[in-house]
Amino acid sequence: MINNIILVGGFPKPIGGVTSFVRRLAVSDIRIEEVVDVYFDKEKEIPADYLGKYKKLKNKWFGFMYLFFKMRVWRNKHLHFNFSTFKSLLFFVLLPKYNTKWILMLHHGVLESPLPAFLVRHLLRRFDHIICLNETQYQTYCIHGICSGKLVKASSYIRPLVSRPNKKFQKDIDIFLSSKPTFIASGYPKDLYNFEWCIRFFSSRKDYQLVVFIYGEGPEKIKLKELIRKYDNIRAYWDQREDNFNYALANAFYYIRPNARDSFGIAVADAVNFGVPVLASDVCPRFQGASTFKITTYESFENTLDCALNKGSTENNFQTTSFVPFSYDLII
Repeated sequence: MINNIILVGGFPKPIGGVTSFVRRLAVSDIRIEEVVDVYFDKEKEIPADYLGKYKKLKNKWFGFMYLFFKMRVWRNKHLHFNFSTFKSLLFFVLLPKYNTKWILMLHHGVLESPLPAFLVRHLLRRFDHIICLNETQYQTYCIHGICSGKLVKASSYIRPLVSRPNKKFQKDIDIFLSSKPTFIASGYPKDLYNFEWCIRFFSSRKDYQLVVFIYGEGPEKIKLKELIRKYDNIRAYWDQREDNFNYALANAFYYIRPNARDSFGIAVADAVNFGVPVLASDVCPRFQGASTFKITTYESFENTLDCALNKGSTENNFQTTSFVPFSYDLII
């Protein structure tokens, strides 16, 4: 059994797949001794129920230095690294290992990198265990020569923490939600989230409302702000806490996620567990209970959502994968 775990990643802010996962995991598993936060932000959502040590660092460079000098102290401990893509493997080029055990978890569903293939293979071999979030990740690791004995299949989903939203936010969103059936979409201001599809759909359907939760910076931020201002039935919330988002999600009429690329969609799983209907793209396996549509064009999204609203049924375009909840007990 794995004990004495150092969890490397970050608490929100920023909010995202890595930080949401780390925040939830740190509270749910008492074997975690310390969280090393390399995702810098002035404001951090440190869970009240987390009882371990917490080290916040300015960036990944300071994180590297902290880990470099602590590695000898952490002999025989397990270090669980949470990053996004293969590019993050540069973090490990000069990091000493000593007698620590390394666990890697990359949270993007499709793993691509500008790094040379030989360097990726070399760095991946330094890890004792690698968590695969989906079959695409599993095959990618196999292509890079990682033996199946090191690979562990598990989802990155952990149920949300019990918490309360900000009172001002709660009052504001309650008023908005009470007026009409409200759909929610979320993500970063990038093309792959297809927010323009969502806005286009509801701009001509005044019997419904749309709330878009947008996080961080991105090339579409200014454009989205200007577009959303045009419509009374569409509202955006920027850089909200996870507690606020989850409150809105739990009280929504529907959650939509028409992403062109995705790894899993934590919000999809949360919505299903909150009892909220979901329509998501079929770019990756979705949590059981979510309806999917084949992502080809806007019309595909529009027709499927119209069908759902007209009391039709959405069609699952692939066999839903059985998700294995993440647990350190999966690692032998």
